[in-house]
Amino acid sequence: MTDVTIPEDYLPIVDGLLWKKILKEGSGDSPTIKSSVNVHYVGTLFTNGDKFDSSRDRNSPFNFKLGVGQVIKGWDEGVATMKIGELAELVCAPEYAYGAQGSPPKIPGNSTLKFEVELLGFQESADNPSAKLTLAKKKKDQGNALFKTGENGPAAQAYKDGADLLKDLAGATPEQLHEAGPLHLALLSNLAAAYLKLNENGKAAEACLQALEIQDDHVKVTYRLAQAYLGLSEFEDAKKIAQRGLEIAPGDATFTSLLNVIASKQTAFKKKEKAAYSKMFN
Repeated sequence: MTDVTIPEDYLPIVDGLLWKKILKEGSGDSPTIKSSVNVHYVGTLFTNGDKFDSSRDRNSPFNFKLGVGQVIKGWDEGVATMKIGELAELVCAPEYAYGAQGSPPKIPGNSTLKFEVELLGFQESADNPSAKLTLAKKKKDQGNALFKTGENGPAAQAYKDGADLLKDLAGATPEQLHEAGPLHLALLSNLAAAYLKLNENGKAAEACLQALEIQDDHVKVTYRLAQAYLGLSEFEDAKKIAQRGLEIAPGDATFTSLLNVIASKQTAFKKKEKAAYSKMFN
């Protein structure tokens, strides 16, 4: 047990060993044992605030399997209480962190640690087609709930987790495969929409292209692909896809309007590019 005084706004998860303060509420279910969880975190020494590690600094979320000893006990038990989208601080006594030995050179022995942790998403264990389909539907519902409240990052993670489950359905029956196709398509389409909200246009385009492999005349996916290319300033590709949209849905005003936006932005881009070149030679 730690001899450090823990502020009262941290609630005990394990008395004298692990505390938690929620900074932002999440939604939906909490991960279960053996779930593959995806988190961002910043780790600091509780006593002086010195930072010793951060996934955010690397811009690379951390993934681990919950409850199987891959991480310190404070994480195994603390993250199990979190919901998707939740941002919380976990304070871990030495026994729930790195103990008497610490983790030199940055973490001295018997250190109480604080982690700011954001649960981006998780994927429960599913080892057969039926379980994967059930879990993929659950991920779609989780993503939809998050997307509606503007939590686009966690929503994207939920959609991605669901879509990933359906990549390998070895041993599935014809009925299960028939059910998986539309579900996979919906997950990828929704994933593209979430990525567009996050301005991650490359990832949005990738999700759309995967979706169009399932159904090549899907109107919403085609529109989102054109939007993604426009966001990447790939104007000719955006124009080509928008024109494809008009072939699929003749007279659709959304594609006509998008073509006008593409043309306008392409003209502005060329003018800006020309001005930049002219300055180089003045």
